[in-house]
Amino acid sequence: MPLYLVLFSAAVLSVSLFPDLPSLYSLLLLFPILLLLRFFRRLKPILPICLGLTAGIYFGHQYLSHQLLASDSGNEFILYGTVVGLPKQESRQIRFILDVENIKTPDGKNLQQNIPDKVQLSWYISPYQTPPQLQPGENWKLRVKLHRPRSMVNPAGFDYQVWLMRRGVGATGYVLKGDNRVTDDTHRAKFVNWIDQQRYHLQHWIVNQSDSPQKGILIALLIGDSALVDQKDWLLMQQTGTNHLIAISGLHVGFLAIFGFYLGLLVGRFLQLISIPWPAQYFAYLGAIGFAAFYSALAGFNIPTVRTLLMISLFYWICLWRRETSIVDVFCLALACVVIIDPLAGYDVGFWLSFGAVGLLILCFSGRKTIEPNSSKSVIRRLGNSLIAFVRSQWIMFIGLMIPLLILTSSFSLIAPLANAIAIPLITFFVVPCLLLAALLENVVPIASNLFLSFSEWGLEHLLLFLQSLLGVAPGKLNPVIALSPAMNLWIGFCCLLMLLPRGFFPRSIIVVALFISLSLHYCLPKPDQPDLRILVLDVGQGTAIVVQVGDKSMVYDTGATFSDNFDAGSGIITPYLRSEGITRVDKLVVSHNDQDHVGGLSGLMETIEVDELLLGQYLPVFSPTEQQQTLYRKAKSVQSCHEYPQWQWNQVSFQFIHWPLRKRASANNYSCLLVIDYQGQKILLPGDMEKEIERQLLAANKLPRNIEMLLVGHHGSLSSSTPEFVEFLYPKQVVYSAGFQNRYGHPHRKVRERFQSIHSEEFNTATDGAVEFQWKQGVQLPVFSYRRSYKRYWF
Repeated sequence: MPLYLVLFSAAVLSVSLFPDLPSLYSLLLLFPILLLLRFFRRLKPILPICLGLTAGIYFGHQYLSHQLLASDSGNEFILYGTVVGLPKQESRQIRFILDVENIKTPDGKNLQQNIPDKVQLSWYISPYQTPPQLQPGENWKLRVKLHRPRSMVNPAGFDYQVWLMRRGVGATGYVLKGDNRVTDDTHRAKFVNWIDQQRYHLQHWIVNQSDSPQKGILIALLIGDSALVDQKDWLLMQQTGTNHLIAISGLHVGFLAIFGFYLGLLVGRFLQLISIPWPAQYFAYLGAIGFAAFYSALAGFNIPTVRTLLMISLFYWICLWRRETSIVDVFCLALACVVIIDPLAGYDVGFWLSFGAVGLLILCFSGRKTIEPNSSKSVIRRLGNSLIAFVRSQWIMFIGLMIPLLILTSSFSLIAPLANAIAIPLITFFVVPCLLLAALLENVVPIASNLFLSFSEWGLEHLLLFLQSLLGVAPGKLNPVIALSPAMNLWIGFCCLLMLLPRGFFPRSIIVVALFISLSLHYCLPKPDQPDLRILVLDVGQGTAIVVQVGDKSMVYDTGATFSDNFDAGSGIITPYLRSEGITRVDKLVVSHNDQDHVGGLSGLMETIEVDELLLGQYLPVFSPTEQQQTLYRKAKSVQSCHEYPQWQWNQVSFQFIHWPLRKRASANNYSCLLVIDYQGQKILLPGDMEKEIERQLLAANKLPRNIEMLLVGHHGSLSSSTPEFVEFLYPKQVVYSAGFQNRYGHPHRKVRERFQSIHSEEFNTATDGAVEFQWKQGVQLPVFSYRRSYKRYWF
């Protein structure tokens, strides 16, 4: 049975890798396969694979059928629906999800096809506008513009479209001016509304009642909403390997289940005293399930808590039925249930880590029994054994999850075992219980509620101080970024598995020596098949971000935009790629000019990656820096103007900024850093947002190279750049437009495209190609790599 469940789960997850979904009619092939298995029993393992593929394909079509049609994308609609979840208010917008009851066109016609179940909306707020008071459970009529969900496609990047699909969101958009108002209609269950309303109330209760700078973490621990967690606190817990504790996780649900078990056991024994014939264990099992469900509801039944709730419920329901079932069967059954509920779970890091952690604990602890002597010290010995088991579990997690963490995040924390040894019991057995008691007593005994809230604040504050002191021991060296080849990851994973087996299976000293030799060879020997020059134009929407790599040297040109208070291209797109390449320090970071779509990710990038030299197009003599900019400048070892920076050489590649006289009243675009990259006579030009005026000036001064290999089209393909004379002079073989899909500016402009098409330039556009990678080796350019085409999935 476990093997069949694992094969079924793997087949469901594998469908998410399909570039296109087979037709639903192809599922009819299942019937002849079933007939074939009727006569050939040895082919029986094929059955769960076929069933898994069938389920995955069916669910894939269900996802797509609830996404807005591409033909309707960008149109205006009138929405009727209910606010669900917790609205997130940011500095310039309110983001919320609307459970859709009806969608109409502006002329009153109902949308007929692909009606989304849920829509994620943004309500933008001007500085002088009073923000609307959106509350869960409210029914609204809204005039909106909707788009089909679409994400940026980058190596090692976050797939926003998958994130939306897993939450049932079939369209995104924003609220327009019009007759937007609360209505009296209702179509959702009152219980679901009530849960959302209670979570909303608890969120505002902590915001108003707590003075702690870590109130965002308190909200995350109580109701699973991490939107208000300070980025510095989040980074601290990431670096110490304790970030899994910030939001309501499976660990907290498990603790509540244990509490519910013993409480139910007490209730059951009391009822037995009054002649209730049912075994006390029945009440214990129901109590565990009930308390786990209660805490999952507090988190809005988010995916991590649902995983744990499923596993707990399956285990205790089997206990209620008095069936002899192994823990491995329960584990595999829970895995199958999760992939049925969430067929795209493979794109969630938490899915792999949570099931990996439970699997490791089963491997290392299941089936082992300790016999204690009957003596007065047995209680002390039991406590000691429990402590040893807890310490051992942390060691198991550290060793066993090392490779999954390296594959999924390219990093792991060396101090995670020690940090978690303190953080797990402190948060699970002190902070969270105090927080729950404070919430329960809020309207009953306010004084006691405030006291318990202050206890949770105290515990959390001292935990963060402890974590900061741990990082202070060796700052910057306790979170190594390691990028290994697939073969090396497989080998190290195999060695780690051997180390976790019981003593006697294999000498551990030999494993340690083998690991040391393998890692030494990996770092000492040169990496094979490395190009001489690699240029990656990242997909950052309407903006620019480019990574240039020459051997062990790296440069970032522009950092993309800021998309929300919690997400920017620097930390969310550029950093994951650099980490996947094993890069923790950038030699040169160029910010061409101060437009938001070029500088928006600067802060996020410099918070996560070290920078040797920061080169700016709009430098201090041009504009006085803000306090925030000065703070960023201090993080770099050197800050200079690109307009005064000399030429430099990395191996066979030379870099040179083209200089021209700057005018004080020039537009920001005309301060752009114009960079020429020269690889054995093949030239690449990165002009930023330079406009016509400077193009003509440089042409007149004869400062531009001719017949270049590749051009990043200026200003995303705007008509304000790329004059016919400029295009004709450069005569690029390849051009890249770094623009957003269906952006409001219409970039790249039709006339600009026609100019490059007239000279037969090969065109690439990050909006339709995703990230675009150019490579040169031994004087020859290799084939261009488009991530949206090469890693195509059925949803894009």
